[in-house]
Amino acid sequence: MIIGSKLYYFDSLESTNEYAKTLIKDAPEGAVILVDEQTGGRGRFGRQWYSPKGGIWMSVILHPPDPSLIAIIAGIAVCKALHMNGVLPGIKWPNDIVLNGKKIGGILTEIIDKIVILGIGVNLNIREFPDELEATASSVFLETKKHLEKKMVFDTLCKQLDDCYIMLKQNKVTDLLTEWRHYTILLGQQVVIEMPDKELSGKVLDISRDGALIVMRSDGKIMRVVAGVCHLRKK
Repeated sequence: MIIGSKLYYFDSLESTNEYAKTLIKDAPEGAVILVDEQTGGRGRFGRQWYSPKGGIWMSVILHPPDPSLIAIIAGIAVCKALHMNGVLPGIKWPNDIVLNGKKIGGILTEIIDKIVILGIGVNLNIREFPDELEATASSVFLETKKHLEKKMVFDTLCKQLDDCYIMLKQNKVTDLLTEWRHYTILLGQQVVIEMPDKELSGKVLDISRDGALIVMRSDGKIMRVVAGVCHLRKK
């Protein structure tokens, strides 16, 4: 296995991604940083990521041939690992794992000199959230009343991520995107995507080989969206 070739485990860190940055010159590919809690976890756009004890907080150091699909394979791996433990979440492009309409996991990728630091957070057994997160965030336990053993889920996640990463290295992109389509909640849905300079509304048609979302606007024009914050349009 590449993923988990070396494990750095801590009771607590400010951020697993930040710690991984101190290791990128020396740690082998696939090295994993795992903690029980983060005191300064981050999501996309520098947002705080609530990460107390009860979740899986990890980062992986990768040397991919192409970093554009790393978030895609991470989403597949998280969903497959949870499916194998009796939980049925879905992927909301580009980096959210959702269950019953609430976010239970997230993915953060950072690229430094062609090396990718992949951060994964899964709200596993968390029993409560701060007031400002209750409307949008949840955990596997809160949504299913199942308490999953963290080590078992972590081991399964590493194995699934390893399988997906090897497929990526073998350029089996078509197979990976087929898996993503199986787990996503977006295909055929009307969405609103917030981008730095504009907002786009339309129907999700597919995903491209470089991980871009393919969206058809109301005027019929087909758009490729490389990055943004995606919301399902309220009916």
